Amino acid sequence: MGARLMVHPASVTNAVDRLEAEGLVRRIPHPTDRRATLAEITEKGRSLVAKATEAWSPSSSGWPSHRARGGEVASLITALRARAGDYTAPGD
Repeated sequence: MGARLMVHPASVTNAVDRLEAEGLVRRIPHPTDRRATLAEITEKGRSLVAKATEAWSPSSSGWPSHRARGGEVASLITALRARAGDYTAPGD
């Protein structure tokens, strides 16, 4: 998850700790890899995502193209971090 989010693994652990403390996710064992733990969104978490999505909709934000540009921004940041040497895409 850290590689996909382009953050240090410890940051992922801290974020999941906070989300779990708020009841937004729960940790579950990986079904085939006993070394891994998965984070699963809870109903409370899904509800919060729905509210946040509605609040950030084009009609409420005044940014009609923000969703369309999100992938472009992510690609630019990924390329920038890869050139800086602090990110390797999964599978590289």
